[in-house]
Amino acid sequence: MDHLSTLKGRIGEAFVETVLRQAFYKVSRLGRESQLQHMFKNRKSEFLPDFLVWKGVGTSSEGAPLHRMLCVEVKYRANVQEYLRQFGAELLSNIGEDWPELYVIFVTDHPDEGRSCFQLLHLEDSDANAPLSTIDLHEARALGIGKDILERQTELVTQVFSLLRLSSAEKERPRKPPVKLPVVSGVSEDIGHSEELRA
Repeated sequence: MDHLSTLKGRIGEAFVETVLRQAFYKVSRLGRESQLQHMFKNRKSEFLPDFLVWKGVGTSSEGAPLHRMLCVEVKYRANVQEYLRQFGAELLSNIGEDWPELYVIFVTDHPDEGRSCFQLLHLEDSDANAPLSTIDLHEARALGIGKDILERQTELVTQVFSLLRLSSAEKERPRKPPVKLPVVSGVSEDIGHSEELRA
């Protein structure tokens, strides 16, 4: 993955964390550097999701608070469907066995027409015999994330990623070498310093 895609991935994680917090989830990073990693050492693979998230869903009959807890992985992909077509089977085989309830949230700045920049793949709901597909994040009613939250973040995703593309294109544009002016009084100057010759 190139530098720009890696940067977009990090920014995508920040956007998803913001969305989850606005939907009243508590969010904890679950990377290998996290203190929570020991909770999952019995897994076969070394994979750990990006976030462990939870929020209250009422109380038990004894009055104890109940929480819904989810594991969330965030991925930036320019073309989500193409990624799933090429690597979906690998994703299921490498992660699905250990993490059947994993929620994979894709952040993209190139969604298909009418689709959201935030798309969800729930591994538990995936049919191993059918092509993988996503739904827009607000369509996952079990998560309770409002479309209004996503619309606000979508505007920011579009703006930020557009700026990154422009900045990257500007850096990659070839630059012409400085043009040397004729020698004047035994001194040769770059065109960028021609003002000194006029003094």
